[in-house]
Amino acid sequence: MTEHQVGPEEFLTPGRDAARARLLHTSLRALAQGGAGPVLQEMAEEVLSGRMGLRECLNAGAYAEALAREATAAHAEWERMPAAEREHHAAEARRLLGTMREDEGPGLR
Repeated sequence: MTEHQVGPEEFLTPGRDAARARLLHTSLRALAQGGAGPVLQEMAEEVLSGRMGLRECLNAGAYAEALAREATAAHAEWERMPAAEREHHAAEARRLLGTMREDEGPGLR
């Protein structure tokens, strides 16, 4: 029996459309696979199970530290990229969000 997981609709908030909610859900599912380390894996599992909210995670010391560490590393990697590569990645992200918005239809999945 698999554990209950919240769906992308749980991440809809004012200012976050359905496409961004789905993208956040997908990102949490990827973190839950463990690629960013055991602390963020546990955090993602807690959020996806509904035991913790995202805001709670930002106030939990170990989770907040791991998130800050990963965000700092990602920002440093972004800054090291040539401008053309950064623009390529930004354009790809805009394209992905646009595609997700076009696919929204009546539901979130």
